[in-house]
Amino acid sequence: MSPQEILNEDELRAEESAAMAADPLPPPVPDSETTTLQNQPHSPISHTVVEKTTTEEDVEKAVPKPTHVMPTFPEGGLRAWLCIAGSWLAIFVTFGYSNTFGVFQDYYQFIGYPDQSASNISWVGSVQLFLQFSMGAIAGPLYDKGYFYHLVITGSVIYIVGLFMTSLCKEFWQTVLAQGICVGLGIGLLFLPALSIISHYFHRRRALAIGIAVTGSSTGGICLPIMLNNLIASHGFRHAVQYTGYLIMGCLLFSIILMKPRIPPNPNAPPRPSPKQLFASLPYTLLCAALFFISEGIFFPIFYLQVYAQLHGVSHTLVFYTLAILNAASVFGRLTPNMLADSFGPLNLSFIMSVCSGIIIWAMFGAGTNGGLIVVTILYGFFSGAYVSMMSPALISLAHNFGEIGMRMGMGMLVMSFAALSGTPITGALLDRYGFYAPIIWSGVCVLVGSALTAASIYFQIRVKGTWKV
Repeated sequence: MSPQEILNEDELRAEESAAMAADPLPPPVPDSETTTLQNQPHSPISHTVVEKTTTEEDVEKAVPKPTHVMPTFPEGGLRAWLCIAGSWLAIFVTFGYSNTFGVFQDYYQFIGYPDQSASNISWVGSVQLFLQFSMGAIAGPLYDKGYFYHLVITGSVIYIVGLFMTSLCKEFWQTVLAQGICVGLGIGLLFLPALSIISHYFHRRRALAIGIAVTGSSTGGICLPIMLNNLIASHGFRHAVQYTGYLIMGCLLFSIILMKPRIPPNPNAPPRPSPKQLFASLPYTLLCAALFFISEGIFFPIFYLQVYAQLHGVSHTLVFYTLAILNAASVFGRLTPNMLADSFGPLNLSFIMSVCSGIIIWAMFGAGTNGGLIVVTILYGFFSGAYVSMMSPALISLAHNFGEIGMRMGMGMLVMSFAALSGTPITGALLDRYGFYAPIIWSGVCVLVGSALTAASIYFQIRVKGTWKV
């Protein structure tokens, strides 16, 4: 390069430097979120930390947090009514079969095990009822977690095995194991899921839907005692139990096909309350105490009405049909009040029905004739059936969200189970020692005490909700 070209290049660079000094480039425009920081004397370290925090907040705002959404309910439709039909069949062969124990009590006391006292024999039905309700403490949480089919299939298998083993029993202890424990375990795993599945399809009309399904127990209490009594007379005890076992097996098969869960467990649902949290609620605790006392007395006529009729000289034909009449009346009791419960509140209706049931137990003192026995049987069937159908809606009405329905029902049924276990053996012991007047007084008092506790639960629940409709 020539000296002249070097000189020209140096002059060009000098001109560019002078131009940049006269008109410098503007500084970079600050981000809107850091403008305030640049106007203040912050250190570079503090500036960097604040910018990082702002970015994390933006990310949190951009990602939606999981929320619990209340499920919707069809309140009807083909799928919902098929589910009710399946639930009806399951309750027909579970609670309905429990309602027939008066037939077994009569057979065991006079033919099967005449060397056993009435109190000892009633332990078979009491253990069965205890497990039917107490297993709700296990079945309820499992149902909430989505194990519906696991529960109903396992329960069906255990139930059928226990029933056929009952037909083969030769000793009293074998009957306790087969009918009391094995059948009770099977019914316990079936009963709560079959009843709770209705809540997947109904909310506003839930009490009525449950009432329709629970009529299955009444229908079972009509058909199965007649079937058992006649089959025992014509074919003997062993074949009578086996033939009813085949009927129950078919009903359970169709029941499992028809029932279908609709709402899967929600992983974002609020955490389920512990038993301690449940019983911290005063209305719930009082209602569970009420269930205990009422269950101490309400099953006495169901277990001993046929024995009562036989010992009081009622015609032999009517003796066979007493339980059928009681359960026929309970069909209307489980429908009519449940229609009103959706408008007036299940707790309010359960109180009225329990008071009427307690009063009618006392009326057994005047049921020494055919006419008197029929009147008491019909009235008691109506009001006791209505109360039994209102127990589940009453417990559900205290739930704060859909995911704790099984838990609340399970804990309530667990409390009931201890009364179901002790109630009929106590009345049996009173019957053996004092005659019928003592168990009638005991049962009537227990049911009325439970009614008073229900009234207290209603009072505090009204204060919580701020409305009389509870």
